[in-house]
This record gives sequence, C-alpha cells and structure tokens, in this order.
Amino acid sequence: MSKTVLVVDDQIGIRLLLEEVIQQEGYNVELALNGKEALDKILDNKPDLIMLDYKLPIIDGPTLVEKLEKDHIIIPTIIMSGLPEKAQEDVQNLQSVFQTIAKPFQLNDIRQLLKHILD
Repeated sequence: MSKTVLVVDDQIGIRLLLEEVIQQEGYNVELALNGKEALDKILDNKPDLIMLDYKLPIIDGPTLVEKLEKDHIIIPTIIMSGLPEKAQEDVQNLQSVFQTIAKPFQLNDIRQLLKHILD
C-alpha cells in the first residue's frame, strides 16, 4: 500500500508544487489549507508524513503538532518556514518534528527527505 503525505500550506503554489513532486515519487497526497483542516484530515485518516507550514491561519504548525502529541498521535513531520531558525527554535521540543526546512526549498531536497522518511 502506498504511503500518504499530508501537505499543509496556505499558499496554493506550494501545495500544488509539493503535490506534483510527491506524486512523482509514488506517494499519495492529501492537501490542507490550514491547521484546522489538517487536524480534521489527520483524525479521519492518519497520514505517514506531514509537510507542515510553520505559519498558518486558524491553527499554526507548532500548535497543530502539540495538539497531536498531546493526544499521543506521533506522525513524522517536516516544518517548512521562511524563518527556519525561529521555526527550529519553536519546535525543538516536539518529538514528531523530523526536520525544519527553509522556504524556498530545493525539490531534490524534498525528494531525498521523502525517501529517507517513508522508505
């Protein structure tokens, strides 16, 4: 069974770009615009990996991961941010966060991360 990646970003261009790259790598993709929509999708059908924007409307990235961990839901998560140092600092105590990456990112870096985490 193919693994599923949930991409959570309020920028449509980033969602669509990541959707294309992830599908090219052979994985299923779910998309969410904000942390609330992501939380609903995760509770419905737990993905194998979350690619999560740091700054999101309604529920931001770190808050979403905290909520999940509080409910003992641990899913490998990649935090994406235009402020990677601040994001790294804010999520350093969250066990689900596998890595923080800077925006804009290199697509080859994304491909390597996907393989590393999901294979």
